[in-house]
Amino acid sequence: MIDATPSVPKETNAETKHEYVILYVEDNPANLRLVTKILSSLPDVKCITAHEPVSGLELAKKQLPDLILLDINLPTMDGYAVLQQLKESPDTKNTPVIAVSANAMPSDIQKSAAAGFVNHITKPIVITDFIEEIRKILPLQVNS
Repeated sequence: MIDATPSVPKETNAETKHEYVILYVEDNPANLRLVTKILSSLPDVKCITAHEPVSGLELAKKQLPDLILLDINLPTMDGYAVLQQLKESPDTKNTPVIAVSANAMPSDIQKSAAAGFVNHITKPIVITDFIEEIRKILPLQVNS
């Protein structure tokens, strides 16, 4: 079984390079493209995406990502319900999940924290802040 603990990176080859897997669950194609492009600029990061909650849950259980970025306002099931299912699964219960939402009121951010999200990133995404939040969880090497 693969260890899903974010501090233990997965090896990608015999040269001991590490690759972190980040799952982004988002129904908006423009947001998916933006985040995928941002993450592709980071060394040793593989971004996988899901367009809706059920496929996001399935990918999380199959791929065991090191980090999950989760939109709050998803069709059929909101991000809070998805987070609850992730926390109930033995395979994903310890995976850090960041809320990604246009809802930026202090009460929205407090609700995310109370639900168990490790952070709350607001849209529109500020790229430098976004990367910094990811680096707080995954020890990425970022070229300056």
